[in-house]
Amino acid sequence: MLLQSRLLSSQRILTPAKAFSGSDTAGPNWRNPAAVIKREQSLQSNRLNSDVRERVEAAVEGLGYRVTAGDVAARAGVKVAEADEALQALTFDTEGALEVSAEGDVVYALSPSFRQTLRNRSVVLAARPLLQKLQAFGGWLVRAAFGTALVSSIFIVWLAITVILSSNRDRDRDRGGGYGAMGGYRGVNVFFNLTDLFYYFDPRLSPQARYERQSGEQMSLVAAIFSFVFGDGDPNATFEERRWKALGTLIQARDGVVTAEEMAPFLDPPEPTMAAERGIGAASTSAYEDESFVLPALLRFGGEPIVDESTGGLLYKFPSLQRTTRGQSDKGWEYRREASLVQEEEWKLTKAEGLQVAIAAGLGGFNVLGVGVLSSMLTDPGSRYVLFAQGLGWIANAMPALQLYAFAFFAIPALRWLINQRRNAAIEDRNEARAMAARLVNAFRSDKQLSAKLAAARREGQRLTLAEGDMIFSSGKEASAQVNDLEASEFDRKLGISRDTRQSSNGRTTAPQRTPVSVEEDRWGEL
Repeated sequence: MLLQSRLLSSQRILTPAKAFSGSDTAGPNWRNPAAVIKREQSLQSNRLNSDVRERVEAAVEGLGYRVTAGDVAARAGVKVAEADEALQALTFDTEGALEVSAEGDVVYALSPSFRQTLRNRSVVLAARPLLQKLQAFGGWLVRAAFGTALVSSIFIVWLAITVILSSNRDRDRDRGGGYGAMGGYRGVNVFFNLTDLFYYFDPRLSPQARYERQSGEQMSLVAAIFSFVFGDGDPNATFEERRWKALGTLIQARDGVVTAEEMAPFLDPPEPTMAAERGIGAASTSAYEDESFVLPALLRFGGEPIVDESTGGLLYKFPSLQRTTRGQSDKGWEYRREASLVQEEEWKLTKAEGLQVAIAAGLGGFNVLGVGVLSSMLTDPGSRYVLFAQGLGWIANAMPALQLYAFAFFAIPALRWLINQRRNAAIEDRNEARAMAARLVNAFRSDKQLSAKLAAARREGQRLTLAEGDMIFSSGKEASAQVNDLEASEFDRKLGISRDTRQSSNGRTTAPQRTPVSVEEDRWGEL
């Protein structure tokens, strides 16, 4: 009954996609806006989270286009439910194929050109690269404007100070001439060539670079100014993705069954209790009194706790990650070694170099000095009159904004520094707990309880490889022939003839592919 529902579901998912065939490879028909809108609304991929969709697409390409939801979840670091939803949408929109095994397991088979096919059908997805470039350019404009504002503020403030001081000197030389004697200053050229500021700009800077150039290239001055005030963004923006990818890879390498101690270096565990502290006769076999920190991993990858009868300890099984289209890879040892410790980075005030920070702070200090001096001068009505007489009255009106900018230039970094101290203290504690967890697993040979628990997890592990020959239904093949084959298999079953026996002459096998891993070999790399 379950298998029939799977087959019907496969047919419902794939059949409507045929409506897209034809001129899709030529791109959207811009002459018919109504058709374009209707097409966009019908595409399932447009309803997905863009980050999840792109990570799933990259995982599908990296895994060879024939995948299970568990394969993609582990590779992309997304939830199994998110991977399954994204794969269904991509399969629907690109006319991929669904393959179903006799046990009801589903495999998604997509074309190597599925990305291009999808973008040919969607105006939104086709325009996304352009929108990302515009967003990057907009971010650069904001940084350039902020750096330009500092230079402009310095120029405006000190220009006003110079005009007032010059006016006072002229008034002292010619007291009877009033302000009319300032003919030389009545025509002061206050024009400021803004194009000169572009020598400071670095148009190649993008948000993705986060001001960190691998080639050793330095920041531009405006980038350093912006970085000094506002920082360089979250240094752990990709931490969640990196740690879930690493943990998913580890679980698959362990054939879908792991312990809390093995997952701890990727999660947010408390400090473990080492073997010497637990003692030989300890009642608990776990290094953690409370293993609730594994719940995020169970929810993400569809795990469930099981009790090992031999040790009495808890093991965690992930059925979705046990089903894969890949056999026991020759790189199995590599996968285990690559599942290394993933740590958070501490927040820094700025990634600009020392000289750039000194220049930015110096310019900011020069601006604060100028704003303070000019504010004091403008308390004299005569100084305000001088500015209005020279056509610079707008500077006096702009003083509140100039004062706010000067104050914020140092107040914002000071506030960020205080916040960063608190953040970094918490990050240091979490990193230390993960490092201790990794050291605990690396030293399992000296911990008999942990060694026995890891051995039990290796015995429970199982990898179920879904080969193409094991599939009983594929939406990419003629349905009638597959239905006849299913009916023949059902008839053989009633006669007592197994499907394996009937197919043995063709050299096909349906036995799950699994290679046990010795606990002695299953070590973490040196950290």
